[in-house]
Amino acid sequence: MKNLVYYLDKPGGTFTATEEEIGNPGPGEVRVRTLRTSVCQSDVVIYRQGLSRIKAWPAVLLHEASCVIDAVGQGVSAFQTGDLVALGCDIPCGDAQCIYCGDHGTGDWTSCPNTQATGHEFPGFARKYAILPDWFVRLGPIVKFDSSVTADEACHLEPLACGLEGMTRVNNCIENRIVVLVGAGSQSTYALQCALAMGARKVIVVNRGLERLERVIKDFGDERVVGLPWCENVEAKVLAECHPFNEPHFVMINASAEAAYKLGTRLMGYGTVLDAHAGVKGAAGKPRIEHTVDMNNDIHYRLQCYQATHGSSMHGIRLAHEMLTSKRLSRLSRMTYDNERFHHSQILNAIERAADSDSLKVIINWED
Repeated sequence: MKNLVYYLDKPGGTFTATEEEIGNPGPGEVRVRTLRTSVCQSDVVIYRQGLSRIKAWPAVLLHEASCVIDAVGQGVSAFQTGDLVALGCDIPCGDAQCIYCGDHGTGDWTSCPNTQATGHEFPGFARKYAILPDWFVRLGPIVKFDSSVTADEACHLEPLACGLEGMTRVNNCIENRIVVLVGAGSQSTYALQCALAMGARKVIVVNRGLERLERVIKDFGDERVVGLPWCENVEAKVLAECHPFNEPHFVMINASAEAAYKLGTRLMGYGTVLDAHAGVKGAAGKPRIEHTVDMNNDIHYRLQCYQATHGSSMHGIRLAHEMLTSKRLSRLSRMTYDNERFHHSQILNAIERAADSDSLKVIINWED
């Protein structure tokens, strides 16, 4: 049968629609038909400047996908034709003996030196059909949904899982706590919705751009949510909003900027957990951002925790699946306005819209 694949020839280049043959799934494999792909900010970066992990061009981008099982290979029992599924980006290396990714590994795929990511080493879902290998089907990251979940909702699984990895690594750091989100992009918007669903006492969102901040507060805020524009005394304003506490309990850095990291570390107080969620990387590489910590007086006696999460294991995938299935994120559809929906023939337009200062989550429809 024929498959439609969009190849990007080079960073800043052209997407070319190509028809090519795709066969039937082999033993343990499944063939999926793409329904939706949402656009991640990493797709914007890859389009504009490339990515060192992509070793060969042309490349197939897009990794936030919901699909339907189109065919199953011999021996597959977990999935059936017609199942709605969603996929994670970070995937096993494929080595059954790997201590991280293998059959008896820890499942911490992002720790594996040979890890793969959809849209990077593993082709993305800018294509109508894909065959998933047996190890992908067996180990994940793939989960199925019942009929109560739509394809639009399911394509949020991957980015939602990434945020939940960071918000649940330390027990009890959200419920009845003060949460600070640095940045007001899609990751902070997912985190905001999750924090409210998880019972946060207050959520403070800090952002440089006023347009996106206003959209997030208007569409996702309630009496527990405060939006603060970035200013010279933003640190003092955040701390004032933490009253009656002297500091926040959980800080998530979702802005890829050195200033965001410096603000996050200055907000560290008694019992604060900091999740360095958005890494900083430019054309010159990864800059060094130094911060001095007193291991005794800060870490031990003030119970501070510094952590970092990027990507997701099946832990985050399962949490995101539960959030979506139980309908705990009732405003999720507000992340995508009508002008943030595109046909698969408009991939470049979708990426350009995702780069706009007011955009949250662009969705590409693969159903003709």
